[in-house]
Amino acid sequence: VHSDLTRRMMGGSVAVWTLVVGAVGLVAGAPVTTDVEQVHIAQGGYAGMESVTVSWLSTKAASSTVKYGTTSGAYAKTVSGVDGERYTFQSAYISTLYTSGLVHHVTLMGLAPNTKYYYVCGSSDGGFSSEFSFTTVGAELQPFTFAVMGDLGQSANSSKTVSHVLSGSYTYSLLVGDLSYADAAWKQKSADLPCTPTRWDSWGRFIEPLAANMPLMVLPGNHEVEQDGAPPATQEEFVAFQKRFAMPSEASFAHNGNLYFSFNVAGVHFVMLNSYMDYNASSDQYGWLEKDLKAIDRTATPWVVVSMHAPWYNSNQHHHDEVQETGMRTAMEGLLDGSSVDLVLAGHVHSYERMYNVKNNETNPAGPVYINIGDGGNREGPCPEYFQQPSWSAFRESAFGHGALEVTNATHMHWEWHRIIDAEPTIGDSVWLVKENGANKPPVAHGHGRSSHQYDGYLAKRTDSVSQQ
Repeated sequence: VHSDLTRRMMGGSVAVWTLVVGAVGLVAGAPVTTDVEQVHIAQGGYAGMESVTVSWLSTKAASSTVKYGTTSGAYAKTVSGVDGERYTFQSAYISTLYTSGLVHHVTLMGLAPNTKYYYVCGSSDGGFSSEFSFTTVGAELQPFTFAVMGDLGQSANSSKTVSHVLSGSYTYSLLVGDLSYADAAWKQKSADLPCTPTRWDSWGRFIEPLAANMPLMVLPGNHEVEQDGAPPATQEEFVAFQKRFAMPSEASFAHNGNLYFSFNVAGVHFVMLNSYMDYNASSDQYGWLEKDLKAIDRTATPWVVVSMHAPWYNSNQHHHDEVQETGMRTAMEGLLDGSSVDLVLAGHVHSYERMYNVKNNETNPAGPVYINIGDGGNREGPCPEYFQQPSWSAFRESAFGHGALEVTNATHMHWEWHRIIDAEPTIGDSVWLVKENGANKPPVAHGHGRSSHQYDGYLAKRTDSVSQQ
């Protein structure tokens, strides 16, 4: 099984890339002529996929058009948006000024729920892309499964993660920060670890087979900050992240671009936060989060999932108790607990860890379940060093993989973790989140994994130090 990623290389040369599902790597092939590349989609509004934003880059053609319909090859509707725009980035360590391709965003409105749409994007003067498709899902509660990734990058291991997701039955995905590892503002550590904004372009081509055919909802990690050095180096943070993606921030009354936002889909209220901007009680992000959580209607969205990049709970020795983790938890944990948040997803640490219900650094049924999923396969490698396993840590393993978050109904949600070294159907860890205490209380976790200790319900204290590594 494979999907072809056929795109023009930014800056002139032309190549075809093939992402082979179940195999490793990207393979060069014959040239093509289209001016469209790096196609990806996102939920365009607050409530389900009633709208979808299609984004892409072009080298020459500025105009932005999407043709779409419910029959392959027959596009009954055409929508045009504002012309694509370029952005520039200056590194303190590379003398050449980077200029991006033209970045386009067009939003399709009034889409029907649970419907498959086919589309092409581009322009009459620059040509159109090959055909892609996506299937809509509404805001209302329904059985549905989300693919969850973190710290993806664009390595051979990253390719395996994407291949696993493509070989599954997913039609919607989330990525909790650290996308391309362009590290555009950083000083290059070695020839094997280049730091250049052109890696945003190679990542856009790499992720297209997934992101052009299902929404990819992203939040910023530390590798998206991309600011280092005095002028003339670019001083604005998150430049590429803000320009290349179009998340539904305005629809959720957030007004800082893609930096934080929320949305409803399949009975879940997702909140996407930013660990790398001000999060204290006087900040815009804090004020927005407080209002957002108060406005949740648990009859419409019985599940609330909050995500950020830097984990609030982590027993790995890497990225342990960094200021973005401890500071944000100190500032915001009370808001999450007060709103009975069900699940918190994070990345940053390049290994997998699932926690019990946690509140104020103790196992507590009044707190949410925490999961760290920063094991997408990036070039920095896994993090195998752990501290002794604390009482709130249920399962941990240093291996690359991704998560599957399945909404079953208003009282049951299922989480699975899949390693890339296994076949996609193989489950490395799983847990049922069950609302036994009412809709407005955090779920009780009923889980299993490779641990010799089963966990069923609330466990106040653990004296063992069993670790899965």
